[in-house]
Amino acid sequence: MVYSLNWKKAVIASLLMLLFASASIGTAAGADVAMFVTADNFDDYVTGTYTGSDGPGMWLQDLGESGSANYKIISSGGRTFYKLESSDAFFVKAILPYYFLILYIGPINYSVTASMKVDVGEGGIIFRVQPVKVGDIYYLRKYYLATVYKDSRKVALWYVDEIEGPGAGPRLALADIPESIDLDNWFSLNVIARGDNLVVKINNQELINVNDDRLSYGSIGLYTFKGCAASFDWINWIAYVPQATETVTTTITTTATGSASTVTSTVTEGTTVTTTATETGETTVTMTETTTSPAETVTETVTATQTTTEKETETKTVTETATSTLTSTVTEAGGLRCLIATAAFGSEIAPQVQALRNFRDGFVTRTFAGENFMKAFNAFYYSWSPYVAHAEYENPILRDIVKTSIYPLLFSLDVSKQAAEPFSTIPELAVLISGLVAASLIGLIYAAPIVVSIFLILRWKGKQFNIKLLYPTAALIMGLILFALAEASASPLLMI
Repeated sequence: MVYSLNWKKAVIASLLMLLFASASIGTAAGADVAMFVTADNFDDYVTGTYTGSDGPGMWLQDLGESGSANYKIISSGGRTFYKLESSDAFFVKAILPYYFLILYIGPINYSVTASMKVDVGEGGIIFRVQPVKVGDIYYLRKYYLATVYKDSRKVALWYVDEIEGPGAGPRLALADIPESIDLDNWFSLNVIARGDNLVVKINNQELINVNDDRLSYGSIGLYTFKGCAASFDWINWIAYVPQATETVTTTITTTATGSASTVTSTVTEGTTVTTTATETGETTVTMTETTTSPAETVTETVTATQTTTEKETETKTVTETATSTLTSTVTEAGGLRCLIATAAFGSEIAPQVQALRNFRDGFVTRTFAGENFMKAFNAFYYSWSPYVAHAEYENPILRDIVKTSIYPLLFSLDVSKQAAEPFSTIPELAVLISGLVAASLIGLIYAAPIVVSIFLILRWKGKQFNIKLLYPTAALIMGLILFALAEASASPLLMI
């Protein structure tokens, strides 16, 4: 199955689910929270056989290089399930192409759980599925495979590269399945990929736990092998993203006035919202939002009179005013807030917001060039972004427009970071390459339509609109020269 022939599903799905984020930029396993990605119980699909690459819903059916197989939605015994049955095809797969649009743009660290049954031979879950380029064509041929062998009662974890042929492997682990697990009935198969750590569980019993660094990202799917059949009743996909910590501003103002006046002490605190996700039994994800509001503003009033006596027969009243204000700064683990994106997506732990922050804090600011660029950018960005964020909270239509406009930015940053990967051993060069690619893509996406519109309007009015290539070329060369001088002299001024 040629990957490039499935653009209809890939493009539609990618536009709907563009840049999850967690994770497309890359996150380290640690103090993460679980975020729901997607789930499918196959109940809404028409029963029958699905042929070709177009499976039910968004599923993409892939047989590998050759052979035949049956893909069916079956309703039986109170269940509606998706059955993969191979005739002579070696690698029978159904893949979620949600996150493929030229490059993978989905979560990196995640958990996938499927309720399944092996009807004949073997079946399981594939994950971190990656497209492999052969010539000018992309194939979905590289992935990890957790498969259950019914007859021998074993579960195996494989690294698979179909281009190398069946059994090219290697097999990373093999484990016995406990007798307490009934393979003749439905059971849950769960795989967890966090960094290089790969875990396989059956009915919540951990059977495999290994480390492997061959694949660091990719989508998910269902699987069976040549001459085998497996059925799937439902599947859940949960992503792990870094937990965000937010501390809101607290302001304490005290005003003291003498001469039979008042002493007023006012404490005003904001509201803290904590969002958590709990994965229960590998099948249910519960999202809980807890809002903790402080006590209402408390004002304490005390009448006080201050007098000084100069003579026994003369009393003089002295009035003094003192004001002290203590304001704590908004702080947040992981760097400054992405105000506009947070307002657009409604949460600091939204995957899209995390993707922006990971690109900034985990990549750009770790270099001399990136750190100094961000200083200049932050001075500009935070001079106006609070007003835009406030307007988003007040206007749902504006919030939707901003949210839509952020997706191309996320895509541009992801592509720029991928372009910089070959230069990762030279961080300063990598961030320069990333910056040039990102600037080019952002210009094409956001600025080009405006420039083209101006060009067409002027042309329609009979006016000339010419830009000599010399000017942008000279500007680019001058910028690169300043960049080199700044790096050589470690000068923040030249870098900015």
